[in-house]
Amino acid sequence: MSDDLATLRESFYSLLAAQRRLRGRDAVQKGELSFAQYRLLRRLAEAPEGLPAGRLAVLAEVSSATITQMLDGLEKAGIAQRTRDGDDRRVVVVALTPEGRRLQACKEDELRRRWEAAFADAGEDELRIGRDVLMRLAGFYDEL
Repeated sequence: MSDDLATLRESFYSLLAAQRRLRGRDAVQKGELSFAQYRLLRRLAEAPEGLPAGRLAVLAEVSSATITQMLDGLEKAGIAQRTRDGDDRRVVVVALTPEGRRLQACKEDELRRRWEAAFADAGEDELRIGRDVLMRLAGFYDEL
């Protein structure tokens, strides 16, 4: 393995470790949206009419048990609401409340500003190469 490839691999492992640390911080943070909750709300914001809970779990890349637990907390906080589908009562449809939309939009703006600040000095070529490398890494992991 070349030194450059070994360095890329170690850099990627550092990224994964940073993501684990983020999840660890999320677990102890109270009163704010966790990154996992934000990802879920982002998917819901893309579907104003709501989404079936099972579909939301797939889109958010979490298990059925995890989505149920997350939705319990979000519903209790007034951020999301669950209703039964009018055509199929077995299906639970999840939608954002007005407060959920507000929180999601605020978090989206915050993260967008952070992304822009973190990569303000990156040129188009650097960003395109970074995107391509990340997509190749995602494909690599999907094939493992």
